[in-house]
Amino acid sequence: MADASHQATAEMMEEQRKKMEKALYFYRTGDMTVWNYVILSLAFVGLLLGLFFLTKNILNNKKRKMIALYQMRMAAQQPEESDGKQAVVTLEKEDASQEASPVQKQPQPGDITVQWRDGQISALYTEVPEADV
Repeated sequence: MADASHQATAEMMEEQRKKMEKALYFYRTGDMTVWNYVILSLAFVGLLLGLFFLTKNILNNKKRKMIALYQMRMAAQQPEESDGKQAVVTLEKEDASQEASPVQKQPQPGDITVQWRDGQISALYTEVPEADV
């Protein structure tokens, strides 16, 4: 009997040893330097990728603003259509005798004339004597 109990105890010890070996393999704590280097390299790659996207975004925003500014400048440089009206201002003073006549054929200093697209020239304001007003 003592031999049987000793054999049963030896079998239990062997079984526990096998379980312990499986547990040690599953929960092993060995040299973790490889794992640490892999995580460090992944963090470095993530940092570089983040910096790349950040600079790309900054440059694209700057480019978009420059294009918008260029388009605004080009729109401001193009003359707007003014319905074909053009004002001509004559600054020199001509004959004093023509100033007295209410209907003037020639432009006088200070008169504003408009030249239409069809070639007609007309005064912007018609001069009316003050007594008639």
